[in-house]
Amino acid sequence: MKAKYALIALLAITFFGCDDNTAGLGLGMFPGSDQNINGKLTTFDVTTKSIPVGEVYAKTNIGYVGKFTDEIFGTYQAGFLAQLNCPEGMTFPEAFKGDYNSGTGKMITDFDKVDESVSKNYTIITDDGDNDAIGNCQINIYLWYDSYFGDSLTACRLSMYELDQQVDGAYWYKDPKAYYTDIDPTQYYNQETSLLGRKSYTAVDLSISDSIRNLSTYTPYVKITLDKARTEKLGRDLLTKGRTKDLYKEFQNIFPGLYVESDYGDGTILYVNAVQMDVAFLEHARDSITGAKLHTYTGKDSVIYAGRSFTSTREVIQANKLENGTKIDECIDQKDCTYLKSPAGIFTEVTLPIEEISNTLGNDTLNAVKLSIPIYNEATSDKKFGMSVPRSVLLIRKKYKDDFFKNNELSDGIKSSLFDYSSSTTSLTAYTFNNITQMVNDCLADKDKGEDWNKFVLIPVLVTKDSSSNSYYGNSSNVISIQHDLKPGYARLKGGAYATEAPTEEQDKYKLKLEVVSTSFKQ
Repeated sequence: MKAKYALIALLAITFFGCDDNTAGLGLGMFPGSDQNINGKLTTFDVTTKSIPVGEVYAKTNIGYVGKFTDEIFGTYQAGFLAQLNCPEGMTFPEAFKGDYNSGTGKMITDFDKVDESVSKNYTIITDDGDNDAIGNCQINIYLWYDSYFGDSLTACRLSMYELDQQVDGAYWYKDPKAYYTDIDPTQYYNQETSLLGRKSYTAVDLSISDSIRNLSTYTPYVKITLDKARTEKLGRDLLTKGRTKDLYKEFQNIFPGLYVESDYGDGTILYVNAVQMDVAFLEHARDSITGAKLHTYTGKDSVIYAGRSFTSTREVIQANKLENGTKIDECIDQKDCTYLKSPAGIFTEVTLPIEEISNTLGNDTLNAVKLSIPIYNEATSDKKFGMSVPRSVLLIRKKYKDDFFKNNELSDGIKSSLFDYSSSTTSLTAYTFNNITQMVNDCLADKDKGEDWNKFVLIPVLVTKDSSSNSYYGNSSNVISIQHDLKPGYARLKGGAYATEAPTEEQDKYKLKLEVVSTSFKQ
């Protein structure tokens, strides 16, 4: 009996030991001494087709903005909505008003022109309907980005709008479209009245010296400074309601959020990893221990620059609006191949011959099932900004794909299987899933329970891992998150409608093969 299980293990080891880019199995090794085991390799035809993605669930802390036109897929455009977070306990201090009785300190030395000195850089905030000054501030909004796609020097422009709805947690989470890439931003702002500002930029800012840009601490950004009218309105609310520790309760009503879109330029997509609103102001300098105001030798109060920051975090909403042009439909209609196109462009639908497996191997034990999908990408070295092949893809049963991302699930080998290619020294030539046995068994158990019971979808994904150290085995990493890949990328794959629609003698070159190792025991 031990010999039987040893043989099964040997079959599996041989099967899984194949290189990811090798479709053959090399399973010609069955000992003839054990006549009670019948082991065999059976291949089945697999058909595929390209399918339009539509919207995808995309809860992410990255905001994508820009426009890029590709010769194969046409135009892709991105923008995003974001809320900002106000930490609990944040307050604004009693602010310097800019009058002669509220001194200057070392930052402003012309005692005769205090008002003029302040107003050059800061907006004096007064009570609504009253001329009594309650403070001053300057408001800047930064879009920080670590990376981008496309041309570093393409002239672009973005527009930023303030949302005009109270998008608190209850409102957004009740909206099932809040995290989907087809969200309609116009429902949340007025294009005529909500403009915060516009800014022209290039992905690499050549106005900043090389010595600064090459620093490890440097992060590129796009900055928008609010005009006087916007600063007065927003600053008044923040200074008035920010003098108590309840500001965090009111902040989403004061500033519901913002929408950023590209309105000029074609060739660059920014990957914005943080949005930050800085409210800078002048305030009285105080003793750090007693809290008393500090004075200059003239007896006037000293004044210092200070500020408060509100940033986009995982605790608040960030939703991307992603659009692909109509040219992408031409790729979907191609019959001699299939495509993967991210973000939110094209997936490949895979139909496995589950019923044929059931009829052919119904009494056998499935030991190993392997599917390899060759990649047909043309060389991109002659393209200035060629999109890269997705290196992580998820093969998932079609019926589970929506809930998988909404529930932040991980691949379990039953509903889905993850291919994550980490090699940086060899090219990726195929997506190979060496062990989808449990997925096939799950389909067999689901037989005739719906129209998609035998269908799978291949999806480009972004995989996040943690790192843990083990003194004996070295460093290891665990997958902690799988999300839709929202960066531009594509793969052209073997398969397509010609697997069934081409002349019979030509169909085989478009068909994929599912390789199944099974065993049966003689009684």
